[in-house]
This record gives sequence, structure tokens and C-alpha cells, in this order.
Amino acid sequence: MLRFEGARIGVAAALLASASVALAQAPKGSQPAPPPPAAAPQLTAAEKPRLVADIPAPIDPQVQALREQIRSLEERSQQDRERIELLEQQIPQVAAANERIRKLEAVTEKLPEADDLVSAGDFPGSLRIPGTSAALKIGGRVQVTLVDSFADIGSGDRFVTSSIPVRGTATAAEGARLVMTAIPSRFNLDVRSPSTLGDVRAFIEADFAGTSGTLRLRHAFAQWDRLLVGQTWSTFSDPEAEPDSIDFEGLNAISLFRQVQVRYTQPLAEKLVLVISLENPKPEVADATGVNKLPDLVARLRWDAGRKLVGFGFLRKVGHIQVALVLRQLRVSPTSLPSESVSAGGYGVGLSGRLNTGWIFDGDDLVFSAYAGKGMARYITDLDSFGGQDAVYDAATGHLEALTATAAYLGYEIGWTKQLRSTPHVGWDKGGNLDIQASTALEKTLRGSANLIWTPLPQLDFVAEFLAGKRWNKDGSLGEATQLQVGTRYFF
Repeated sequence: MLRFEGARIGVAAALLASASVALAQAPKGSQPAPPPPAAAPQLTAAEKPRLVADIPAPIDPQVQALREQIRSLEERSQQDRERIELLEQQIPQVAAANERIRKLEAVTEKLPEADDLVSAGDFPGSLRIPGTSAALKIGGRVQVTLVDSFADIGSGDRFVTSSIPVRGTATAAEGARLVMTAIPSRFNLDVRSPSTLGDVRAFIEADFAGTSGTLRLRHAFAQWDRLLVGQTWSTFSDPEAEPDSIDFEGLNAISLFRQVQVRYTQPLAEKLVLVISLENPKPEVADATGVNKLPDLVARLRWDAGRKLVGFGFLRKVGHIQVALVLRQLRVSPTSLPSESVSAGGYGVGLSGRLNTGWIFDGDDLVFSAYAGKGMARYITDLDSFGGQDAVYDAATGHLEALTATAAYLGYEIGWTKQLRSTPHVGWDKGGNLDIQASTALEKTLRGSANLIWTPLPQLDFVAEFLAGKRWNKDGSLGEATQLQVGTRYFF
């Protein structure tokens, strides 16, 4: 459009210049000499007005019209330039909005219950449901993994450190094996709609980790304003602090599991949020059945920031830091005395986070967590997988003894290029042992891994990951295992 207007201005200017030159070069009084008086025709009174009308108009009005046309084109060109400048000013805002949408969609994969995802109507990737005011989005991933265990690990399609057989047992002598699995694949439905009480959101997700590859419920919750009801990640967990990995089991020392809860979120400041929840109690006690009457009380305080910290020059900026607390009642019915119940108290604290350090490359992240408590082993992945680590029932005294539990991990996500990244990590957890426990009781585990992830497309990953782990029992017996996992993930 601007090129066309420019051409018009150029033509008008050329005409104006030509007219000006013609006026300047024309000699004064250069009209043709009138014929001799004797030869001049005699005009009647009626013919004189017609002759005057046939005389050409002076050229000055034509020049003036051209000037007006040029002025008009210049004004329109200036308006076009102003519109272009306005659009250019909006480009950063549009780019920032698109980046926020991209980040929110990425967060949904790890943190589907994020509070800023509660919105009604159309949202990125959604379709309007005909005849309603609701919008629906279908999402998930297709994941296929080849799992090569160099010796029997006791969990062929994943790496469960607490299941590693100790030396000297028959299982430890079994050889290598290979499994190909697609059970980590999953799909979800995200529905959002307005109501008279505000925007409402419902989310449900399932994978194929049920018996014989059947569907297994992962998430099923509803959100309204700051209230959440349903099954999702425990408030004690921090999914965003999980190192990037293809292993379906996940870290041994992380607190990352889903359970039914009622949760309320209360912002305290611009970057500070308090979350409180009542969650499903399920004591993990050997030779006893949980009969709780009180839910677990969980709270977390999370701080998000994207600016430099004064006095902490080694940190470029902070992603988030979270502090969590859980208070529990451990109430069980002993197997030997099913009509009776005994109880004990439990508690746990956790510190976790993701720090955007950029120590090697600008996009690098340091992820970490540390947990400690008593009667809270169920909240730690490896201790929960082993089972019975919350407490021990002492039949001799009739008391329920809560067990101590500690865990920590550290990982570093390295972005070699925009398409290539790696995440080395190490994790350690330990459960307390009492004299009344068997010598084969689990004491601690150690797990490490490193991977290489290639992302040729934003929705597609190819991953190769090496894992190694150790498991110790109460009597000091040790088991070791290594594993290679190669797979692909396609997100939709």
C-alpha cells in the first residue's frame, strides 16, 4: 500500500515540475500575433461570449490542484506510517502474550492444577462445545520406551531403586532383560466454562499403568476460583522441581504423588502464595490396616521471582522456592487384633525449588529438594514403593512407632542448544530402622542418572538415559543395578 501511494506522489510531483518549467520558459507576450486588422473577421454580439468560453483556462489552477493532491497523499502516507509504528509497538506485547501461552501450556504437562490456568471460554488449543458456553481441550502424550536392564532389577519397565535385589539372593543372580513399553502414554480432557459463581474448570487424565495395561486414573479434579476439589499432585509435592527424565518411576528421593484432596490457595503478596489442603490419609504400616479418622493437613508456601537477588551474585535469577509441611495422624488396626486400633503422630517438612542459574548456558536450571520427618515415608517415592515405612506396630507393647524418613536430590538441566539438552541428577533417601524390624527391612537407597534429550520439534522428544542405583538393607546387605532407557515422547 505504501509503495502504491509513493508512486502516486512521484507522478504528481513530476507533473508539477513539468508545469513549473513550462511556465518559467514561456516568453512573455508569446501568444501568436493577431492577423492584420483588415483580415480580422467581424463578430456579432451573439458570437463573442462563445469565443470567450473557448479560451483555455490558465495553468495556475492545474498546478494548485496537483499541489493539493500531493498534500493529500502525503497526509495519507503519514497516517499509514503512524499505523505501522503503532503495530510495531504492539509486536513485543503480542510476543509476550504468545510466550506466556507457551509457558502455560508447558506447565500443564507437569502441573495441571496450576491456579492461573483457571479461565472460562476459549483457551489455547480448545474447541467450543456446540450448544454450550464451555470449551474443551484434548491433550496428552504418546510415549514408547525401550528398557534394557543389565541385570534383574525387580521392575523391568522402570527403575525402582528399592526393588533392587541384594547380593546373595536368588533374584540377584538373574541375568539381563529387555522390555518395550507404552504404558506411560496418557491423555486428558480439560473443560472450562463460565457460571453464575465465576469460571469453573474440570480436568481428568489417565494413563495405561493399570493391571495388564488397563487405564489408571491420574488426575480428576474441579477448580473454582481459589478452591480445588479432587485428585491431583499432593500439596506437599513440587512437580516443577522434578528433573527431566524418561523413567516412568521417577526419582527415588522425590515427593511426587497424587491423592484426593480439598485445597485452597491464598496469595499473600505479588510473588508469594500460601496453599492449604486436607488430603486422603493412608498410613503405610506393615502388618496393620489404616483406619484413620482425620485427613492429612498439608500446607506450602511458594515464592516465585524472575529478578536478580541482591547479595546473591551467583544466581542470575530465581525460578521458584517452596517450603512444605505435612501433619498426620497414623491410626491403624493391627492384623492380629482387627477389632482394636492404635495411633501415633507424624509430620514432615520439605524444601524444594528450581533455580534459573545459567552457570553453563543461559537457560540452565538447578533443581533440588530435601525432606525430613517422622511417619511421613509415604510421601517419598522410593519409601512408598517399598511399603510399610510410615510406622511399625510393636505387638509386644501394643504401641505404634512412627519411623523417621529423610530424602534429598539434586539435578542440573543443561541446555546445550535450543534442541539438545541433558539432565544429570543424584538422589538419596533413608528410612529409620527399629530393633523390632526384620533384618531385611529397607534402610536406604541411592540413585543417579544422566540423559541426552533431542527435541527436533516442540512436541517431540527423543531420549537416551542411563540409570544406576544401590539399595541397602538394615543388616548391611547391598544390591546394585544399572539400566539403559531409550524412547520417544510426542506431546499433543
